[in-house]
Amino acid sequence: MRPLLDFELNTASSIPRVKSPRLPARLVSTRTGLYFEWGMKARAKLAESCRIVLSDEAAWNLKADLMRSVWRAPPSMQLPDSLLDTQLDFPIEAASLNDIQRAWTIAIRRRYGGHVLKLALRVVPKYTTLLDLSQVAAFKTVLQDRLGENLSLAPLLAQDRGMWRNLPNWQMVKNRMLAQGMSQQTWRWLTRQKTAYIARINWGQLSHLSWVNFHAALDRKIPISWVDKQTAALLGFGGLSTWLRRNHENLNTVAALNILRGTRLALERRESNLKLEHRRELELEEFPLIADWLLGSAASATKRPVIISRNWTYDTLMARQAHWHLVELDLDLGRQNVFWPEILGMGNLGDNIEFIELNSLNALLSEAKKMHHCVPSYIDRCMAGDICIFHLQIKGHTPQRGTVELRRVGAKAWQISQLKGPCNAPVSSQLWSAAHLLLSRAN
Repeated sequence: MRPLLDFELNTASSIPRVKSPRLPARLVSTRTGLYFEWGMKARAKLAESCRIVLSDEAAWNLKADLMRSVWRAPPSMQLPDSLLDTQLDFPIEAASLNDIQRAWTIAIRRRYGGHVLKLALRVVPKYTTLLDLSQVAAFKTVLQDRLGENLSLAPLLAQDRGMWRNLPNWQMVKNRMLAQGMSQQTWRWLTRQKTAYIARINWGQLSHLSWVNFHAALDRKIPISWVDKQTAALLGFGGLSTWLRRNHENLNTVAALNILRGTRLALERRESNLKLEHRRELELEEFPLIADWLLGSAASATKRPVIISRNWTYDTLMARQAHWHLVELDLDLGRQNVFWPEILGMGNLGDNIEFIELNSLNALLSEAKKMHHCVPSYIDRCMAGDICIFHLQIKGHTPQRGTVELRRVGAKAWQISQLKGPCNAPVSSQLWSAAHLLLSRAN
């Protein structure tokens, strides 16, 4: 939120631009802390948590602090060498946000040096702060030596900064990662990856580490866009995280091999789809079904194990998971029916729009036979109250049907998690609009 000011910050393009070397800015350390100084006329105090990459909002707030500043240079203060070639009379009021950002970067380079700034951005690539910069500057020699041996592993150094005092090689970092659950194979694989991949992982999370082991077992290039910053998991395969953590030392079993091969086929299909909407459909709707089947098959000790051969395709995976959900789960009309509480029941959402809540096993089975998908596999989540499922229909000359899944996101709040037509086909914009009307009714 922007601070309340009694003046306007002018960011119009008509503001005169000043070349970066002439901007009168510097960083000054005093007994009371670190300050950003502008032309020996104004100072703004900086916190250690201040990021060294200045956003537009941060630049706006910094300029506001400078314009509020009541500090004035004492008469005895001499002009420092760093400001000899600058335009001291350039008023802060005339500076654009771009000028502030450039002046900020120049001031940091003048104080710490460009090589330290570059080193800090490699070791702490995400949300680098002034404190990070000071720590890197204090141990720049040892950090430079380690990056000279392996540049891509730079983000791993930030996980335990206590090691910087005595870090003659990468062995201490390696031992720390192995103690957390990383395999030897994973470490060798990680040394060949790009810095962007390593920086995306939260190494303090065991689930993240399990997925790195999984990626290493795949032994293929993992696009950075596939690595979610919150879970470090392939979208749609989040349910595999628990299984991988429990079996991280035994990834050469038949079940693990199936999971690896199935995921590889899924990744290849995702890679072949250039349209974003198709990729999202794969990630959010098809991948969870495949993961459910793979994990269910891996957990079944009584049935013949599934073996994914090299001649399988992605379409084979989808056909087998559909068969498993509809047949091998043995969910048929002869099974004792079960019920769970409904939230809306049935009703209308306007002209020619009807909905029916599916609150029993037989209702899910009937929907599966009518719509040709595997909705009965969600019975456990329905009974737990995590989701609720509706049949949605728009009457008219060309009737439209869809199955809507609402996921609980709070005590009394829901969100749309899936909306599919017959045979899991995409639905029209009219059905999506009807689904949002249903969501409004549920909330």
